[in-house]
Amino acid sequence: MMFYDAHSVKKGFNQLGGDALERVQATHEFSRVLSRGRRKGMQARLRGRSRQLLNLNEIAQGNLREQRYGGTQTVPLEQIRGSEGRVREFDIEFNPVEEHIEQRWVGIAAAHMKGLRLPPVELLQVGDTYFVRDGHHRISVARAYGQCEIDAVVTVIETKQ
Repeated sequence: MMFYDAHSVKKGFNQLGGDALERVQATHEFSRVLSRGRRKGMQARLRGRSRQLLNLNEIAQGNLREQRYGGTQTVPLEQIRGSEGRVREFDIEFNPVEEHIEQRWVGIAAAHMKGLRLPPVELLQVGDTYFVRDGHHRISVARAYGQCEIDAVVTVIETKQ
């Protein structure tokens, strides 16, 4: 029977690649949040509720008036409730619900664990609600690892009254 100390295991992972340990940990975390997203989705369906992200394209339908640059802001993750179009891959809490996004999610999570600075996400603001244009995976990873806010380049959209 062989025993391995933590240093030896980490050294072995580092020989596989600079982020192998982080990728293994991120893969485990992806499985955990994927299961959570699917479980919550099933519970919601049984109760006749939806956990799907809000779809900006459906909500807007002719009600958008003008757009203006809102600058780079720090946005509370709980205010990000929708997407410009990718509403089926994540639930309302940005838990992944589709397996095919695993590779991208794990890569971002590994970078996050290594402390790499990721670019700001791109959001569209309608009232107090934010919709994701670019950065779904970064938001999902941020929420999975307990962040409360994220840096974003924001476009403010005014609606017709």
